[in-house]
Amino acid sequence: MRQVILGLLLMLVASPARAVDREAAKGSFRQGNGLYDQDRFRESAAAYTRALEQDPQFIEAYYNRALANEMVDRQKAIEDFRRFIELAPNDPGRKYQVAQARARLQILENLPVYPEALQPSHYVPAAGDYYWQVAARSESEKWTTFPIKVSLGSVSFLNWGQGAREAFNIWKEMFPLELVAAPERADIRVEWESPSGEGHAGEEADWVQIRRVGGELTGRKVAFITVDLSRRWSKDEMRAIILHEMGHALGIKEHSESKGDIMYFQIQEKPHQVVAPVVRYPVFWKSLVSKPSQRDLNTLIRLYNTPGAVVRLE
Repeated sequence: MRQVILGLLLMLVASPARAVDREAAKGSFRQGNGLYDQDRFRESAAAYTRALEQDPQFIEAYYNRALANEMVDRQKAIEDFRRFIELAPNDPGRKYQVAQARARLQILENLPVYPEALQPSHYVPAAGDYYWQVAARSESEKWTTFPIKVSLGSVSFLNWGQGAREAFNIWKEMFPLELVAAPERADIRVEWESPSGEGHAGEEADWVQIRRVGGELTGRKVAFITVDLSRRWSKDEMRAIILHEMGHALGIKEHSESKGDIMYFQIQEKPHQVVAPVVRYPVFWKSLVSKPSQRDLNTLIRLYNTPGAVVRLE
């Protein structure tokens, strides 16, 4: 038995260490960067893994794989950041990234377990997102307990109430929400009143205000959605307004640049030609987005699963 063990040890000692192929590793790393920039996070993480198999000391690959894994597997991202922190102190040019990695690691380790709708597996890479446009202002506005309780309040116009309820039901299919009757129990409250100041409901982010309710120690944050009662909204317009403002209240504090997203900054009015027997004349009507797009949902998923925007390493 002793001879068998000795023989195995000699074989292990005699086996050459796996050769480091730095050029191949660099190629895999560049491929990972390209996939990461296309929001193809799972494929990107796989490419960085190949780079690390080819060069186990490739510290930039650990850092970038950690960023990709934030949108794939949180525990793997945590492990990658830890490994990067272990290796990077030997590189004086990476002190800033080490500090970033420590900060992200601390946040990731303390994130709650999110509901199924917010899991990275529901991110659709082909749809993309507008994360980089909204991340700076949205980082601190994420909810940590679910479901999020919503009060729609009481409004005297039946069609407005119907539009608001439809908006809630649409978001509820995509996000963990619960409708409550008592406003004091709600995390998001719709207030039906004529607000002061400039702006147009459904178009400006400052129509959603985050306030602290309760005492200094027992207080909690509440998002207040204010709807302008001075304008004659249709039911469909009200549905679009509440859909948009609830997007802000759920965490998207800025706007999308795409007219197909519910978080585009305004309700759109499009001209269309109507053919009459003698003349053509333009007619205008509202073009309302009927539900959050996959880009809207992707942006929320990325906001909740990544601890703020950071640039990957080259």
